[in-house]
Amino acid sequence: MKKFIINNTILGLPILLAVTLTIYFTVIILRFPLIGMEVREESGQWIVANIYENGWASSQPIVEGDILKLVNDQKPENHSTVKWFKRVEMADSITISNKNVNTKMYTTSHSYINSQYLFYLLLPFFFTVMTILLSIFIYRKKKNDSSAIVLIYFLLSIGVCYLSASVSSRGDIIGTISNIITLSFSLILFVHFLKSYFLRYNLVFIGMKSLRILYTINLLFLFLIFISLFFDKLYNFGRNIQLLLFLILIVYLFFHLIQFYIKSRNSEGRGVLKILGLTLFVAFSPFLCFYGIPKTLFGKELALAETTAAFLIVIPISFVYLQLVEKLFDIEFLLSRMRYYALLSFPFTLFTILILKLILNIKLLSSFTIITFIVLFIFTILFLYTKEYLDYKISHHLFSQKSHFESSLYKFFQKAKNETKVNSLIQNLMNEISDVLMVEGIEYIEVEADSEGANWFLKNRNNYSPVLVDHLEKVNWVKYGMGSLIEFVDGFIIVIGGDYRNKNIIFCGMKKFKTNLNIQEKIWLETLAYISGILLENFQLIEDLFQKIETYKNQKKETSNSYPSWLSRLLFTLSEKERLNLSIDLHDSVLQDSLQILREVDNIVVKVTDQSIKNDLYELKERILDNIHLVRETCNELRPPFLTERGFFDSIQYLFEQTKLRSNFILHTKLESTLQIVEKEYELILYRVVQELLNNAMKHSKATNVKLSLTEYNQVLTIVYQDDGIGMDMTQLKDSFKTIGLSGIKERVRSIGGTIKICSGPGKGMNVLIEIATGSDEND
Repeated sequence: MKKFIINNTILGLPILLAVTLTIYFTVIILRFPLIGMEVREESGQWIVANIYENGWASSQPIVEGDILKLVNDQKPENHSTVKWFKRVEMADSITISNKNVNTKMYTTSHSYINSQYLFYLLLPFFFTVMTILLSIFIYRKKKNDSSAIVLIYFLLSIGVCYLSASVSSRGDIIGTISNIITLSFSLILFVHFLKSYFLRYNLVFIGMKSLRILYTINLLFLFLIFISLFFDKLYNFGRNIQLLLFLILIVYLFFHLIQFYIKSRNSEGRGVLKILGLTLFVAFSPFLCFYGIPKTLFGKELALAETTAAFLIVIPISFVYLQLVEKLFDIEFLLSRMRYYALLSFPFTLFTILILKLILNIKLLSSFTIITFIVLFIFTILFLYTKEYLDYKISHHLFSQKSHFESSLYKFFQKAKNETKVNSLIQNLMNEISDVLMVEGIEYIEVEADSEGANWFLKNRNNYSPVLVDHLEKVNWVKYGMGSLIEFVDGFIIVIGGDYRNKNIIFCGMKKFKTNLNIQEKIWLETLAYISGILLENFQLIEDLFQKIETYKNQKKETSNSYPSWLSRLLFTLSEKERLNLSIDLHDSVLQDSLQILREVDNIVVKVTDQSIKNDLYELKERILDNIHLVRETCNELRPPFLTERGFFDSIQYLFEQTKLRSNFILHTKLESTLQIVEKEYELILYRVVQELLNNAMKHSKATNVKLSLTEYNQVLTIVYQDDGIGMDMTQLKDSFKTIGLSGIKERVRSIGGTIKICSGPGKGMNVLIEIATGSDEND
């Protein structure tokens, strides 16, 4: 209970203080307009030194050099803002004497309202209220999260800082003190928030010692600034110190973020860092570029601080998003789009500003022009983002033609996935183009370059019209890659493949109604051509591979009556992959269905009272169990589970044990416990060899005794098989991949560079000797 009260007090008091200050600042802004007049004392008189562009005084016939006589019917030096800040603010009336010695009293009011309410009340007020509401929302959602608590302090600080800037410009002492404290503290609280936030990604943004140093330096600077308030000559120095501290913290923060990003760019928090960088850039760059840097270096700002501070609104929105969201938006996509949209928006915005200058005769470097440029630039980018989103959402309803092209692409790819031949793919592509665009004619053409690559010629050029041949042979095809679209007077061409010496193209005649290709049709054709080119290239590679395999196979069979070892290994690898897929399918379909049927039979047995039916169900259950056992054994044979789980030695031992249980002969085995296979690829092949020898013995040998040994000497594995069965005529042994027996064993052994000798005859049993180098393949 005590902890609950402390936590609520820690967060409740700052929120209550922020609400109180917001009310107070709002009353001050409503009560007193921004007069915007700086004065200086000369020879006992107060001279008007400067008049703010957006202040009340700028709308009055008051100019620099006029003499300030009275403020609220009292001497100027008795007025608090003149005394403390050398500015005339929070006054109901002022008396001015101009150069003609004409004295006039002015009554301040909000009758002249241009942008004051917008910049000094509405934007700051809504910003501060939003930060307070977000703080309350975060507290309700994540009050036990340390980073959330720091974020609440940061939001309250930056909200009060923004609103107090308007009050500080009016010379209110509470507003000035609040602004001085929160301006720099908000940045340090931001650093503190990042430190707490990145702990969830196990990243250290800043050490606790460095954070304490920042707090200490900030307190020292604040002490100097507060001292300067009590000395007239140090006031401007204090304001510059405040700006300098803020600039130092900003620069430190940016450099530290860059350093942190470089160090953590491959970590999980990479997206967060980019979002933070973008947020800070949008929020603070207007203040730095148009107020902070010009004011510090040249003593005059390009835009008012209150105006540039409007961009701070992105900070609470972004940080609350980071704190509450579980998945981040794609910042990489957002930034790439922003670069493109900014490139489009800049010339449009610049052109608009120039038009406004000509029409309204405004100054190009005035604060109004700069703000208008920035706002228009940002809104143009936002409009382009919105347009892209709307295109995605409603394009299917507004642009039926686009939807038609998307359906066409989908239909073509559905057909293409079942094709295995190049000619069929090209024919499907031509049919799709003809059906969609309704062109007058369509041809598949191959063009090739001469030996020097300077001139191009059509293959089978006599099959085409002379006009078409002349057109195509004039094209410099080197410039056009896969997916290119070339338009002619009497048609168009798409490039679907080729290299720098030859091109595969499709020529299409004019559309049915003699119209040009529109943008959607061009995009569709280029997409279709590019992806078709990829498919065509893959199909050609596969066809070439098959052709080479077939040619090589025939050559080797003519010379040595055997296949190359690499081909055998490739085919057996494909076979094992299919065995694996079949095993998974059997396990996930037949086996699971059988188990479900078994459970249903058990449920029926419980409900049945007739004993004869129960007996039938028990018999059915036994048959189902036998089938389940058979399916499991089949799965194990297709994909030996022990081989990956327990290794080669245990798998062979298990195979021997299973064979002894299922066979009608006596199996004598010898297996060295120190047997090791260096190449993992060989383990499955050797397992299959032993498995095939034992299966052959069970199915065909009719033996009573079988001996099988696996020994290793000098890195050579020797497999010896002997049986006393019926044997076989060796002249009937065919070398074919279609047989699974001894010829299959021979090819498996040869695929890993081994040798095999088979001796047998009718009634003489069978002897097999296999020798394999364990871990080397010298015959490839």
